[in-house]
Amino acid sequence: MKLIAKYLYTLPENNQFMGELMFRLKRFYRWEAREMRDLLISILAVTFIFGFNDGRESFNLVFWLFNMFKTFIIVAIAILAFDGAMKVTALQQGFRAEYRMWPAGLAIGVIITLLTKGNFPLVLHGGLFLHHMMILRIGKFRYGINVMAQGTIAATGAVAHLILMTIALAFSRQLGILPGFFDSMAVINGYMMIYQLLPIPKMNGIHIFFMSRLAYVFIAATLASYAILTLLGVYSWLLALIIGTLCWFSWYWFVEGGSVKA
Repeated sequence: MKLIAKYLYTLPENNQFMGELMFRLKRFYRWEAREMRDLLISILAVTFIFGFNDGRESFNLVFWLFNMFKTFIIVAIAILAFDGAMKVTALQQGFRAEYRMWPAGLAIGVIITLLTKGNFPLVLHGGLFLHHMMILRIGKFRYGINVMAQGTIAATGAVAHLILMTIALAFSRQLGILPGFFDSMAVINGYMMIYQLLPIPKMNGIHIFFMSRLAYVFIAATLASYAILTLLGVYSWLLALIIGTLCWFSWYWFVEGGSVKA
């Protein structure tokens, strides 16, 4: 794999692409003060949502605090990976992605956690806000912000959760490394991935939906089916892709009437 990567990097077109991307990351990859505040509040709120119920019948403060700390680490990794994937993809396309929390969604999630004693984690923490970087978009066909860019960038956030979920399952189920920690990581990323695909305002799913209904059906069905399959003990991206493709064809023929309208 190292030899393949080295060979691809030495190709002129790949070398130029990677060089340009690295330049953009070094110069423009950053967090504004507001974004850092939003990320921290979101991490703390989502940690409370997932960590409130520690799974024990009797309350033990030490165990509860330890579970909260473990959940904090997992949630921080998940949200930072979610944000980082969007930032990298956005810069590659000539935009700057900013994470914006959804205060009402976080408040609803915390209230539902308290009402259900943590048995129903509702995670509506926020999503993508895109900035147009004029200097990086000069000469582009679609100069300003467009639904295609918003949709593709938003999708990478959910894919980041999918990748973390897959890695966690590999460590837990196949390698047997820290199964308690990595099982929790897989579950948390699975929940966050599915909630991010909801086509509602403030969440990334709405950008994918407006980009293309057919693309939304394929992406949402593929990622959601993978999460559901893992609950059944089946860990297969290929099977999830097949289910997503079948959903795409079903939507195309029975909803769109066999013609692509969006």
